[in-house]
Amino acid sequence: MNRRDFLHNLSHSVAIPSMFSGLDLSSILSSSPLFSNTNQKGKILILIKLEGGNDGLNTLIPLDQYSGLNYIRPDVVLPENSILNINSNDLGFHPSLTFFKELFKQERLKIIQSVAYPTPNYSHFRSMDIWESASDANIFESSGWMGRYLENLHPNYPAGYPNENFPDPLALELDNSHLSFTGRSNFTSIVTSNPEWYDEILNPLNYSYPNTKYGEKLSYLQLIGNQANNYNERLADVYKNANFNDNFPPSYFGDQIKVVARLINAGLNTRIYSVKLGGFDTHDFQVDGNDHTLGAHTNLLKQLNDSIKSLMDSLDADGNSDRVIGMIFSEFGRTVASNRSIGTDHGTAAPMFVFGNKVDPEITGRNPIIPTNADLQYEMEMQYDFRQVYYSLIKQWLGGNEDTAENVLFKKFDQLPIIQGKYIDTDGDGVSDDRDLCNTTPLGAMVNTDGCEIFSLPADNYSIQTNGVSCSGKSNGQITISVQNTDHIYNLSIPEIDSTYVLDTSNQHQLVIDKLEIDTYTLNFTVEGQEGYLQTFEIGITEPPALSAKSSVNQKGKTMTVNLSGSDLYYSEVNGERRSYKLDNFTLQLRPGMNTVKISTPQECQGVHVEQVFISEQVKHYPNPVQGELNLVVPGKDRNTTVEIYNRSGSLIERYKEQIPFSRIVKVSTLSLKTGFYVVKVNGQTVEQTFKIIKR
Repeated sequence: MNRRDFLHNLSHSVAIPSMFSGLDLSSILSSSPLFSNTNQKGKILILIKLEGGNDGLNTLIPLDQYSGLNYIRPDVVLPENSILNINSNDLGFHPSLTFFKELFKQERLKIIQSVAYPTPNYSHFRSMDIWESASDANIFESSGWMGRYLENLHPNYPAGYPNENFPDPLALELDNSHLSFTGRSNFTSIVTSNPEWYDEILNPLNYSYPNTKYGEKLSYLQLIGNQANNYNERLADVYKNANFNDNFPPSYFGDQIKVVARLINAGLNTRIYSVKLGGFDTHDFQVDGNDHTLGAHTNLLKQLNDSIKSLMDSLDADGNSDRVIGMIFSEFGRTVASNRSIGTDHGTAAPMFVFGNKVDPEITGRNPIIPTNADLQYEMEMQYDFRQVYYSLIKQWLGGNEDTAENVLFKKFDQLPIIQGKYIDTDGDGVSDDRDLCNTTPLGAMVNTDGCEIFSLPADNYSIQTNGVSCSGKSNGQITISVQNTDHIYNLSIPEIDSTYVLDTSNQHQLVIDKLEIDTYTLNFTVEGQEGYLQTFEIGITEPPALSAKSSVNQKGKTMTVNLSGSDLYYSEVNGERRSYKLDNFTLQLRPGMNTVKISTPQECQGVHVEQVFISEQVKHYPNPVQGELNLVVPGKDRNTTVEIYNRSGSLIERYKEQIPFSRIVKVSTLSLKTGFYVVKVNGQTVEQTFKIIKR
């Protein structure tokens, strides 16, 4: 099983560490406007899933087709006078969606008509997989569109995360939308519910695993487990210290939206959120049979409406609504015709909604055609592939270019007007097209406020390695630096030691800084002739950890296996015989009798692990059950042995000190013992064994 398969077989709720001494470090700032500067407020996307298949024809009603609707779905159609008209008797909302009408009037709602995908699948699970993977209906893709997008921006994730530039989760799932956030190699989101529950953070895991394929999997599990702990602690801290008005509907969906709003307003730099409202599989009693404005579908839409209103009110009050757009979708629509159970069945196309201050407020697409003589098999025609919406969001809101969008979605799609033109950033440099004087900047380039390229170097231009001090109190820490681009002269300043250095051809653009104490050091790089350029790293010099040792003894094999961490070199001393190992685990041979085992490293300050292990020769005994003499075969070279017999209550009955004959068979009389169970203990210099016998 390869690493990717392993990851996809993991529990997706494991979600998904900091810089370590001895590892290569690099700057990991992304060029995408969505993630370009996590110290500033960036753009946010909220994915809202209506699970079960929402009835689009009772959500967004084509009033010009009302006669056809009344004919083909008489058991669920809404009264015409109850529909919230939004554009000259042509289109209207369900009466529960009062805030949606208000959003549309405020030009903060985008409507996309009749969205689906070719060759629709009517299974909830398969159809949602298609939406989340963004694959063709006949392709079974194991990664999700958002996972691929985030992985494209953060190819090293999860190693090195969280970090100074990205202290917060890349994405948060409150709905367990696992596939959406599964990349080609890694999970890119953290699964959460309510940060109020994170009072007790799990202890960090710090185990060493063997250098095998299974050890690699366990090490990865440890990595993402520790990462999840770090993120949970951050989430809890941000959530609990936020000033917030809890004016949200008392429902599971309302709670999800409340968490999202609170984290955004509290300043969390997570840019993707995913939530879910379930219950839309309305095969029966979709509406109240006596009043179609009431019933299950009405209740669901009211939850949606009221929760989105609370979200936008909260974002407006805190000045964050310009940063946020939400996308509302369902895995499929419902049938045009109603069924005999006052409901509708699995259908094809349905409307999508995108809301936010910066969306294009127009209706994209025409009203669906509902013939007045349509039969029960009539299906809504697809006007737009949902991947057109994804493609447009990647380019217009997420800051990806055409190559990124095609890589994420496997092919090119026609764009739809999702975001207002003045907010679109075509080249993904963080400067909107209306202010960008250089609208074809290469992806990843650093730009000024006009969107024009300025001098920059790739994140991996600097290779920085550290060696910690040998022990606490020592001043022998070391930083080794090299640069890939050797066309420039680099100046380096480290304020903590008040020192400056030059990397140029005279030293092959390499530098070793030694005699460092335990501390955090700031490395500031500038380039001669490039005014304004600055690249900064914070590097830690640490002391070695204490020696950690775990052991297991095999009495039969006369061995002890030890698993170690804390060093690259270990010494073992067994009964005075010393050896060295460059392995984290090895097996030691022991002798019968008492063994003294010492494990150490070249650094005395790491400590010494000492164990005393008794290895017993294996005594054989017969017969059992016994009537007369019990024969004990005692191997080894002991000349004497002690035999003790105890009753079932643990009281000593007999004790013999016997000389072991040449035959090595010690004979013990049991004639004085009553019928029953007994415990026999045999002890000597190399013997320590206990067994049960039955006296007849």
